[in-house]
Amino acid sequence: MKKFFKNDLWILLLDAIAVNLSYYLALMIRFYVNSTFRPTVSYLLTDWARFAPFYTIAAIAVFALWKLYGGMWRYAGINDMNRIIGGSVTASVIHVVATLLFIRRMPITYYVIGAVLQLVFLIMIRFSYRMLLVEKQKLHGADKVPCVVIGSGDLARKVVKHLEDNTPYRAVTILSNSSTGRTMDGIPVLGLKELENQVKNARAIFIADKELSKADRDRVKQVAGDLEISDFTGALSNLGGSIPLASLLTETSGKVTIVMEGEEKHYASGKAALETVKDAYDVEHIEGDLKVFVKKHSATVDTAWLENYKATTGEDISFF
Repeated sequence: MKKFFKNDLWILLLDAIAVNLSYYLALMIRFYVNSTFRPTVSYLLTDWARFAPFYTIAAIAVFALWKLYGGMWRYAGINDMNRIIGGSVTASVIHVVATLLFIRRMPITYYVIGAVLQLVFLIMIRFSYRMLLVEKQKLHGADKVPCVVIGSGDLARKVVKHLEDNTPYRAVTILSNSSTGRTMDGIPVLGLKELENQVKNARAIFIADKELSKADRDRVKQVAGDLEISDFTGALSNLGGSIPLASLLTETSGKVTIVMEGEEKHYASGKAALETVKDAYDVEHIEGDLKVFVKKHSATVDTAWLENYKATTGEDISFF
C-alpha cells in the first residue's frame, strides 16, 4: 500500500481530475456560446456536479480492474494502450448507463465528446513520462558520435535501438537496397547508392543486413576507408531466441504460475519455483499475473543464419 501511494497516487489524482474535466469540457464545448453558458440548460452543470463524485469512484475502480495502476509507464507499449482503451470505454459505458438510470438523459454530444476527451487525457497521463524520456534521450543524443547503419529490416531496427541505448553512437542515416524514401524511428532511409555521400559526415558504419551481398559488403569496406566498421549480422540476429526459465525465475520475487505440458503449477516466488523445477525449460510466452508457459529446453542450436551468412558473403562470422 505504501509503495502504491508513493508511485501511483499522483496518477490516481490526475485520473480523478481527467474523468470529470472531460465531461465538463464536453458541456462547455456544446453549450458555451457568446462568452456564457446557455442559461436554459444550466441544470446540466448541476447534474454533472451531482454525478461527479460517484463517477470518480466508479471510474477509478474500473481503471484498477483494467490494471491501469502499478505499471512501469516509462516502458509503456501497445498492451498498455489496449488496457487504457478498454478501461476508458468501460468507464464511458458506465457513465451513460448511470446517468440514464439515476440522473437524466444527457445530450448525445456530451457522451461522445466526454468519452473522447477522457481517453485522450488517460493516454496523456500515462504516456507523457515516456515521451519526456524520449525527448530527453534525443537531446543527449545530439552529443553522440554520428554513424551510418546499413539495412532496413527488423535487425536494423534492433541495431539502431542498441546504438541509441548502449553506445556513444547515434544513427544519422540508414542505407538499404529497399524501403528507400521512408524513415525508421525518424531516421531517413536512403539507397545504398548514397553510401559515398553519407559516410562523409559519419564516424562509423554498422552493417545490419543479413542479405547484403559480398559485392556490396566489399564496396562498403572500400568506401569506408579509415572509418570503423562493425558487423552486427551475427551478434544481434538471434536476439529473438528463447529465454531460459531459470533466468526468468531468478529475477521474479512475486507469485508465479508455470504451465508445463498442459499442467499449471503455482509458486509463492521465483525462488520457490527454482527449488522445485529441476529440468531445463525455455519460456514460450508469458500471460498476465506472471503466468509462464514453458517447453523442454532443446540443446539443438539453429545455425541456419550462420550458414546463410557464409554462403552470401564468403566470409566466416566474427563476433566482436
